[in-house]
Amino acid sequence: MTSESDDDALKARLDRLGRDLKSAKPAAPEAAPLSGAGGSAGAAWSLGMRAASEFVAAAAVGGGIGWGLDRVLHTKPAFTILFFLLGVAAGVWGVIRATSPKGGL
Repeated sequence: MTSESDDDALKARLDRLGRDLKSAKPAAPEAAPLSGAGGSAGAAWSLGMRAASEFVAAAAVGGGIGWGLDRVLHTKPAFTILFFLLGVAAGVWGVIRATSPKGGL
């Protein structure tokens, strides 16, 4: 008989816990000052540094490839200008990709 009373007591406790959980409201999250950038200032800095480094790296790589082609082909400054501009375009595309919202919304 003690097992039946233990089962009844356990069932009553579980029912009470279920009602308490349903009635409890979750705490509202605090408003983040930079919610668009991941929710914190650190995430915003991280995103900004990533975007800036992608832009600078793309422009530098493009310019470097153009400079190398100009040295090999003796066509100063045609390829340097062309590939630098292509690098800038790639950098802008990388920044757009890095900073665009992710998800299905």
